Amino acid sequence: MIPLRDINPSRSFPLITSLIIGGNVWFFLQYYTDTEAFSEALLDLGYIPAEPFSLTKAFTSMFMHGSWGHLIFNMWALWVFGDNVEDVLGKIWYGIVYFASGLVALMTHAYLYSESLVPVVGASGAISGIMGAYLTLFPRAKILAYIPPLFFQMISARFFLVLWFILQLLQGVIDKLSNWVSGETGGIAFWAHIGGFAGGWLLSQLARPSPSEVDRWDYLR
Repeated sequence: MIPLRDINPSRSFPLITSLIIGGNVWFFLQYYTDTEAFSEALLDLGYIPAEPFSLTKAFTSMFMHGSWGHLIFNMWALWVFGDNVEDVLGKIWYGIVYFASGLVALMTHAYLYSESLVPVVGASGAISGIMGAYLTLFPRAKILAYIPPLFFQMISARFFLVLWFILQLLQGVIDKLSNWVSGETGGIAFWAHIGGFAGGWLLSQLARPSPSEVDRWDYLR
């Protein structure tokens, strides 16, 4: 399932979302053109669960991506969901939810794969948190989604995001069982997605506006 766009207008320019996207693209371009430098950067800037905790690496790992496809898909998802969440939570709370969700995502993955030497990179954990916040704030918004192989459908945000979470959970269980049997870690950090989504959902419960303030956004829901 791929979100193409949401039918959910925003009232202000998504400044923080735009800065995060710009930062991710800039970070990626600094290393991607040189294969050797890129490989070293993944190790130096990615988060490695088996190593001692590093807040610096936890932060830089959220801006590193393994390929153009990885970068583009993540940034598109952030653009689809981030503007409205930023609109409602405000710039400061939105930034807190984004980076705190990313940290929760990394800690979830690191806890379950504590001996892994594979660097974790990408903004998907933090973006999963924004998706969790979107579920809190706009459950009735409409999402135009591509459902493989050739199916386009307008569905509610609640349906899309809950189904997405269930799929991540199923794949995470399968990946963990595979790791337990073979000792190998899969290429996608599903449990980071799960942890980030749960973190964003919980944080948005705390950061959401008062009931009277939420009423202003009913037309978006």
